[in-house]
Formats: sequence, C-alpha cells, structure tokens
Amino acid sequence: MKDLDEKIREALQLEDAQLIEEFRGEPSLRDMVIETFRSRHRWIHVTALVMPFVFLLLFFVFGYQFYQAESVRAMIGWSAACLWSATAMGLFKIAYMLELNKNAVTREVKRLELELAQLSRRLPQP
Repeated sequence: MKDLDEKIREALQLEDAQLIEEFRGEPSLRDMVIETFRSRHRWIHVTALVMPFVFLLLFFVFGYQFYQAESVRAMIGWSAACLWSATAMGLFKIAYMLELNKNAVTREVKRLELELAQLSRRLPQP
C-alpha cells in the first residue's frame, strides 16, 4: 500500500502535492467536534452533546432518590430510572461518535477522490 501511495505522490505536480498535504493530517477530536457545528444538522449535534449532561443530572437525582427511598418497591423503581438514564446517556454518546466517524469516512473518500482526479489528469488521453 505504501508503494502505491508513493507512486501517486510522485505522479503529482508540486502544487497538487501541496494541496493533498493540506488534507493529509487527521484532525484532532476537538477539530472534528467543531466541524460538526458547521453542518446543516447542527441542531442535532447540539442536542446530542447536551442531552448526556441532562441524563447525567437525572442519574444523580434518581440515585439520590434511590437512597432516600424507604420501601423496596420504591428502590426498584428508582434503580430502574437510574439504569434508564445511564442507558440513554450512553446511547446519545454512541450516536454522536457514529456521526464523527461518518464525517471522518466522508473526509477520507473526498481525499481519495481528489487524488484520483489529480492522477487522471496526468494520464495521457487516447
């Protein structure tokens, strides 16, 4: 795979190689999160980042109520609510990480398209 990458880089002109180098680095997690707020669906991303904190707060409230409960029936109810809030918090985090992964895959596909377009311009036309 490295040989193929090297051959592609050699085939590109200097300015094309510089353009590809701009896209080469993998962005940090912070940069990927900021990038999600620039998309069309930013309200979904804001919700996906805020809701786990809401469910964390609910988790602590339900946990406090669990320890304050006097009957076993109430304890079971509050513990079920704790489990529900912990599950919901995890699901929101997983959904957001899947969105970050989708954006990373899209970025890689665009990078590959750019390299292929540059390479196809270098090939002799019949």
